[in-house]
Amino acid sequence: MLGGRGYYSWRSTYNGSWFIQSLCDMMEKHRDLELMQIMTRVNRSVAYHFESSSNLPGFSGKKQIPCIVSMLTKEFYFPK
Repeated sequence: MLGGRGYYSWRSTYNGSWFIQSLCDMMEKHRDLELMQIMTRVNRSVAYHFESSSNLPGFSGKKQIPCIVSMLTKEFYFPK
């Protein structure tokens, strides 16, 4: 399930989901950071840089925020 019950997950038909766009961007810019630091930046990017635009009444100007759950027990860094 992409979103919680009763909620929508927004995406661009051209660029894909807001989450994946932000994740790829942050991985390129901040590959040296710890994974949860990257994911925090992804959350910020999705929350502040994306807003829905729709011709359907009540569907424009909507926001979303990823929900990141981690069960890691150690910091994770991508290899250089």
